[in-house]
Amino acid sequence: MGTCASHAHTVANDGRRSRVLRWTFNRNTESLSCELGLTGDDSAYQLRLDPPRNPTGISVECFDDAMAAFQRHAAIERLLIDGGWTLESFESKTIER
Repeated sequence: MGTCASHAHTVANDGRRSRVLRWTFNRNTESLSCELGLTGDDSAYQLRLDPPRNPTGISVECFDDAMAAFQRHAAIERLLIDGGWTLESFESKTIER
């Protein structure tokens, strides 16, 4: 696992489609989103977190396989739930790439 240098999710539109999973968590008036999808060249999985009060922007972690990415997401979700966050929504959507 490594950390990607990118702070934003940009996608070249070449007619391809990709599935993105997004979880949104809430605690009091704060909201946090967690998104899992492939990199633009399909070489790795990206887990992107957009936490509140983060001056550096979106945090991106890269994984070589889906199982490692889902395990990391599960670990983050456990920490959030233990910290008083609740899952507000989950969506699975297809995006143009």
